[in-house]
Amino acid sequence: MRTILSIDGGGVKGITPLACLVRLESLRGKPCRELFDMVAGTSTGAVIAAGIALGVSARGLLALYRELARQAFQRLPWWQVIANLGNHRYSSRFIAEMLAKMGAAVPLNQLPLDILITGKNVRTTQTDFFVTDNPGNAGRWGQLPLQDAVLASIAAPTYFPAHRAVLRGTEHVWVDGGVGVAGNPCYQVAVEAIHYSAGKYPAGETQLLSFGTGRTPHPINATSANFLQWGLWALSEVLEDSADWQAQITRREYGATGRVDFRRYQVDLSPDVLAGLGVSIPPGMDVTRIEMDSVWAVDLLEEIGRAFADRINFDDPAGLELETTAQWKRLTARR
Repeated sequence: MRTILSIDGGGVKGITPLACLVRLESLRGKPCRELFDMVAGTSTGAVIAAGIALGVSARGLLALYRELARQAFQRLPWWQVIANLGNHRYSSRFIAEMLAKMGAAVPLNQLPLDILITGKNVRTTQTDFFVTDNPGNAGRWGQLPLQDAVLASIAAPTYFPAHRAVLRGTEHVWVDGGVGVAGNPCYQVAVEAIHYSAGKYPAGETQLLSFGTGRTPHPINATSANFLQWGLWALSEVLEDSADWQAQITRREYGATGRVDFRRYQVDLSPDVLAGLGVSIPPGMDVTRIEMDSVWAVDLLEEIGRAFADRINFDDPAGLELETTAQWKRLTARR
């Protein structure tokens, strides 16, 4: 059985799937690099995928991630944000330095695992899929250094600067791979594996574990919401719905047809779900406001991840998705 790992984007919320992978490694007695044949990720998921491909254990990545979250999301001085006209509020320097220390200068083709990382090309307006070259695909990106693929995938507009890299004499400019429909890359990696791997991942003999980073419900009072509230709500819903639909399409097209053993793991970051997990929310903390740069939530996210991981039976082909109740959504929307 060939095995694939896919991890969504989500900034600091990447701590949640990492906690699940720590438990998976403990149960299997092996690091993730020995458990998976291919790793895929977008944005924060790209960082995790890169770490695994470079041989870092999930436990090691979790420790790195806590420091990464605090360092990477230190806001630039106000005058620098004004000088760049609000283009970005954080620097990608710390992430780049961390990747260099991990040995991410290596080209994708030299990694011991197959990999797929997403980036949105701002010049072609297409999503690029940075994958290991093989006889079944176009062989476009195998010479791209891993660090460039990751820095492209994490470049969320208004958060981090766009990433530039030259490959075969052509300069490319990318932003976060989650801009579009690939914030959850599970469908894209299923397509790559089944159709573009020259038979390396046979249909019916491939397993795909897809981890979300925690879904935040966004109820809204439709009768009193103003222009700004509607705009923020619509953006949040577009990103969340895209991730959900990628999982749904993968389940229908590959899971239901038996071509891929597809298992999705996702948890709603809502008070009722967290109460069911036995997670206590500190007074004054609103879990529905956890965003990709919410460094204040790092400890809580790890606790949520560990509690969620304890509920997962990795031998269950159904995966595990914990969703909030319709009643809680109605009550919150009335606020």
